[in-house]
Amino acid sequence: MTDGFAVTGPGAPAALLDASCPDVYFTAGYGRAAAETESGSWQTIHEHDRLMLPHVLRSVNDTDADAASPYGYSGLHVDAGCTPADLARFWSRAVAHWRDAGVVTLFLRFSPLDPASVEAVRGLASVELTRRADTVTVDVSPGPDEVWNGMEGRSRTAIRKARKSGLTGTVRPARQEDLLPGTPFRRLYESTMIRLGSQPWYLFPDRYYRHLAVGLDKALSIVEVRDPDDAVVAAALVLRHRDRAHYHLAGSDPLAARAGANNLLVWTILEWAAEHGCRLVHLGGGVRADDGLFQFKRSFGGARTPFWTGSAVIVPARYRELVAARARRLGRTAEDLESSGYFPAYRAGVA
Repeated sequence: MTDGFAVTGPGAPAALLDASCPDVYFTAGYGRAAAETESGSWQTIHEHDRLMLPHVLRSVNDTDADAASPYGYSGLHVDAGCTPADLARFWSRAVAHWRDAGVVTLFLRFSPLDPASVEAVRGLASVELTRRADTVTVDVSPGPDEVWNGMEGRSRTAIRKARKSGLTGTVRPARQEDLLPGTPFRRLYESTMIRLGSQPWYLFPDRYYRHLAVGLDKALSIVEVRDPDDAVVAAALVLRHRDRAHYHLAGSDPLAARAGANNLLVWTILEWAAEHGCRLVHLGGGVRADDGLFQFKRSFGGARTPFWTGSAVIVPARYRELVAARARRLGRTAEDLESSGYFPAYRAGVA
């Protein structure tokens, strides 16, 4: 449109949009892969590069749909030059688009690296913000030596232990064949998720990995820790966007983990990022607030970065109908579902 407001769907050339994205989770390449995990359709509503809201559209039934940020951290990006009136006008037009498309609710996962956008969205009365468990971000701009010195002693000790036992870490561009079923990364990641009792949706389908490799191309790296016999005992995917790197998915062999493989894995990422022009490495958070996984990530000297989500009911009357219908199917009350903290409440109880 002439004023810059536009809705871009899955068929648009990724490069035309990705060049102006503030981070990797806003890109079409990533969004299309994320949509594959939910049998949904990616699109983004944007106004040039000033305002950008990627989301995955999911069917609720034959007539209704809902929308959510792609798995990860994007939400709504609001450029520093936007006024509250700019944001309000953009939001009004986005809501009109969603209503025309039958969208009942919207769930946003904001970027912990973009707190200014969260503050801007506070001015939208129809968006309810919720602070979730913190994440960890490491500033690697001072260089590897300073990053090393900033880590907790227990983390450095574990890395030394790993090296002494013959473990080595490397980073290289990921290829499609690295992400096939049965490959070291897939085997380690999936076995780790099963061992930890993670929710089923953390076991991503093959099509997710295919789209991720094609969509991100050179922005996707694989990190591997190998034992003295050259077997991969820990691995992770890293998403790169300009001066940022994101620790995405990771897994390890339990015996190797006790020998420090996970510590060496993260240190390999931090060292690589510091030597290749990155400013920040986002390690993500734990499963729950301040749990063992979070404390492990904090041991690398990172800062706490708040993670916020946002929820908006686009069509309130229809939302109430869907919640009531879901409650009847579950033998519960609508009030019970509403108070569960799960949004949208009409998806509560879905495995």
